[in-house]
Parts: sequence; C-alpha cells; structure tokens
Amino acid sequence: MQLPTAFPDESLFSRISRYMAICEYTQEQALKQLLGDGKASIHPYLTSNLHIVGQFSHESPQKLLLNQTLRPLFSYYLPQYRIVIDDVLANSNELIRASQLSTFRDKEHLSVKHCPLCAKDDLYDFGIAYWHLIHQVPGVEACYKHKIWLVHNELPNRNHVNGKLLPDVGREFTYCNDLAREFAQFVSTQIQNLKAKKPSYEALCNAYLKQLGINGSLTLSGRVKRKIITKELFELSEALFPTHSDLSIRTPEDYRFVSSTLSGQYPQHPFKHLLLEFYLSRIQLDDKTDTGSNTHTALPNKEEQCCDLLRTGLSMAAVSREIAKSRCYVKSTALKNNIPVNLKPKTITPSLKVAVVKLAKKGFHRDVLAKCHGISTGSVELIISTTTGLVEWRKRCKAESLRRRYCCQIMRFIASNPNAYRQEVKHTHEAAFYWLYTHEHEWLEEVLPIATKTQHVERVNWTKRDTEVVMSLKYLLNSLDKIPSRTSLDSMLGGHGWLTSKLAYLPKTQRLLRLMMLSDKK
Repeated sequence: MQLPTAFPDESLFSRISRYMAICEYTQEQALKQLLGDGKASIHPYLTSNLHIVGQFSHESPQKLLLNQTLRPLFSYYLPQYRIVIDDVLANSNELIRASQLSTFRDKEHLSVKHCPLCAKDDLYDFGIAYWHLIHQVPGVEACYKHKIWLVHNELPNRNHVNGKLLPDVGREFTYCNDLAREFAQFVSTQIQNLKAKKPSYEALCNAYLKQLGINGSLTLSGRVKRKIITKELFELSEALFPTHSDLSIRTPEDYRFVSSTLSGQYPQHPFKHLLLEFYLSRIQLDDKTDTGSNTHTALPNKEEQCCDLLRTGLSMAAVSREIAKSRCYVKSTALKNNIPVNLKPKTITPSLKVAVVKLAKKGFHRDVLAKCHGISTGSVELIISTTTGLVEWRKRCKAESLRRRYCCQIMRFIASNPNAYRQEVKHTHEAAFYWLYTHEHEWLEEVLPIATKTQHVERVNWTKRDTEVVMSLKYLLNSLDKIPSRTSLDSMLGGHGWLTSKLAYLPKTQRLLRLMMLSDKK
C-alpha cells in the first residue's frame, strides 16, 4: 500500500498520519512497514529513514527531503552538519544529533501546528485537513495567508503519530498582528530560495556583517553596535509570538543573542538567523521607501499601543488580548500614564494614590502603607512602580538609612572598646562591616583601628623538645652495641625527623651526635 498523494505544502509527517488513518494495519504494524521499526518515532518536520519511506511513495527520497521536510532549512544554517542532515539514509538519532536541537539554549516544546482557516479550506478543497509544512517552522506562529495565530497540538506518546492526529477544523482562532504575518511570509519565501544555496557559516556571518555595515550598525573600528540591535530585535521578537516563547530574546540586554549569531563559533538555532535576516530586510526596505531617512524601521511600542487602545475606551481585558500582555501590565501602564480605567469596585482612587505616594516618599514600608489604606501590598507596589522616579528615590533613601545605621554601629563599638582590633569589629558587626567595606570603603579605613602585624607563634617548644630528644637518644645508644646512622636512629626514635630535617632546631642533640661520631672514630 502506497502513501497518500501529497497535497500542496503538505509535510511528510502529515502524509504518514493520513496513511495511519486509512490503512488496515495497527500502529505498530504500519510503523514496522514504513520505517522498519514498530516503535519508531516520527519527527513533525525532520523525518528520518527516507530511503525506506520512499519505497511507499512515487517521489524519490531526495524529493521527499527537499519538499516535505524542513531538513533543507537546518542544512542551510548548520553547514557543519550538512552531510548528515542531507543524507536520506540517516536514522532518527543521527538526524536529531546533527540538527543540534538538544544543545541549543533557546528551544521550543515540540508540537505540531495548524491554522484553523487553512484546515477549513483544505477540508472544502480536498475533503480532509492536513498539516502544512510551512506552519511547522520553529518560531513561525502565524499563518500569512489568513493572518491568524497558529494553534499548537500536543504530540501523542513517543511515536508522535497516529491515525487520529489531524488538524481540528473547529478550533477557535485569533487574528495576529501585521509583523507576525510579514515574518511568516518572509520565512516562506526564504525556505524556497535557500534550497539551491549551500554557503559556509563564515559566508553567512560575512553577509550579515556586510549588511550591518551598509545600514550603519557597525562602529568605525568594525565592531557591532550590539545594544541598539539587541533592543530592536527584542521589540521585534516580542511581536512575533502570541505569548512568551523560549525562542525569543529574553531581555533587551541579552547581547549574547546577537554576538553568538555573528561570531560563527558555535551552531545557532535557525530561528536566530531568520529573525536577524528579517530584521535586516526591514531596514533595507525602509531605506528604499524613504531614502532621506537614516533611521531604522520603527518597531511597535507595546506601551504606546496599550495607551492608544485604552484611550479608545476598550476594557482592560480587551486591551490585554489585543497586545498579548497581562491585565496587570495594562493596569500599571494606565496608572503610569494617568489614564482612567473602569474598575469595580474603585478602590484605588486618585486621592488614595496621592496619599500612598506621599507616605512612600517618606520611606514607609509597603506593608505599613497597605494596612494604613486598607489595600493589598501588590496594589501599593503597583502605585510605587508606576510613579516616575519614586522607585529610585526609595532605593536612595534605603541606602542612606543603611549607611547612617551601620556607620553609627561601628563608631559606637569602637568608642566603647578603644582597644579592640579590626577582627573584633568585623565579628561583632559583620553585616555593617561588609556593607561599609563595599559602599564606604574609604570611610571605614579611616575609622577602623590601625591594623596590627600578625605575630608568629611557635607551635613547638624546641628547647624542651631538645632536652627530651637528648635523653631518649642517650638511653637508645646505651642499649646498642654498634652505633647506626642518623637516619636509622631517627627511625628508632619514631621517624619524626628530629635527627634529619629538624636537627637545626635541636643544638644539644647536635652536640651529642658530634661527640658520638668522634668516639666512634677513636
């Protein structure tokens, strides 16, 4: 029995799922026939063992690899492992290792994605919904055809496939933003273009640096302006996902995201390259449309977007869904920009906010403020964080309070203990000592007692030990007929090194040994 004929943009994983749905075999029997192993797992976009699967298809294994898997994408951006990724004989373990998915710092939970509207169109045109290959690209979360967010579907068991795993046409959908749609369309075009190219990683990095140089993103010495690029890439990546994703840049200060991609030292996830290329293409497009402007493309600002939507009268819940942020973020943005929000009951009134800010400026603890005004600690923190400059002022007040308190503790202890040395001060007021050592080092050095030199104290009383060794040595010599060597005598005394390495500390013992040697010669 052959695999079902491939539909437009259908993945090989989807064809195998449809095969499992219509064949008369059990799941284990079908996998045994297709892959030679009844317990084999099938990856949603990195299908392996194509030389076996190709026997059940009219296409060659090479065509299956190029047109129905994402192996060309990984081969293009991971040239070090291109031989294994392009090998139709590669098994699942070899392919996963070569694709480096398990080693990347940034990765996403493995699932299979679909567009509900595409599924309805496929059901109307072909009588069945199937998995589109372009929807499975890691980091692509939107359907550029219908401008909606893709739906993630959890994979069943370790085989990742069964006859019931097909797109659900009844799933609800949400419209995405323009940037996510543009990125999905850019990735689709990029995948079609890269199939005929096989550059080295060095050539890729050089192309990025050349484009950055043209756009003015390099310094005069040729160094990358990481701060500007990372900030803009962060804002761009935030718009590409409906919720937080491990693939996106973590913070606007995550400079490693840019430097690791441009250094060429270690393999990087294909999404990083696609995001950087999309960023560069937008800058290039902006330069073409507006030659008089040297500024980079304007990226969406979540705070401005939130304020605009709130001013139109939308509820916090609606704004939260629209910008893909939490209600807490929307509420804090509204308070920060003095935008009235319709909340019931209205506990945080403008007068309450003024009263909280007034006491907060005086340094009162947030728990005290919460009890005083009958609100939660979180509400107090929200008011403080949304008042411009108040957080920095409270930090400064706290630091000044600590400085005065710790200085007073140290000065009082030294005044009451004039003969105390530095170690006593440190052990008695350890927290104060270390805080001042870090933040007020010069003042601490002036106040502390003068450091005293350490005095060496001998652990052994060598005078007493010398007398004891002489007595033991005399007793030993009287019991021997023949005088042995010093090493042998030292061993007889216990092997402490008194007659060898430590003999210089024992003058009486030295004289006794000298007399012993002279008498032996006579």
